[in-house]
Amino acid sequence: MGFFGNPGDKGGSSLKVLKKGPAMRVIFFYPGEEGTYVDNPEVTLYENGIVHITSDQEQSTTHLQNCEILWQFHTETAEERTPKVRLLKPKGEGKGPDKGPTKSL
Repeated sequence: MGFFGNPGDKGGSSLKVLKKGPAMRVIFFYPGEEGTYVDNPEVTLYENGIVHITSDQEQSTTHLQNCEILWQFHTETAEERTPKVRLLKPKGEGKGPDKGPTKSL
């Protein structure tokens, strides 16, 4: 299996996928070249640093040191938020001279 081989191909050892999902943008950095990018690709990041990028226009494989991945993340909207209640216990509660185990001499 070569550097740019598909880690899932038979005949090569399978690599663990660290993260797979949609990205907002992947920006490529190569020495001596102007930076380029792909918007809204599907990205697979493998444990050895290989990054496989698939979009409507192209498909590419590179190493993590040559690109920056801006992952998409889901944030809650006002309608999706449910009220959350947190109970806080004051530091001093439950401790005092007449509470807790005592030591006799």
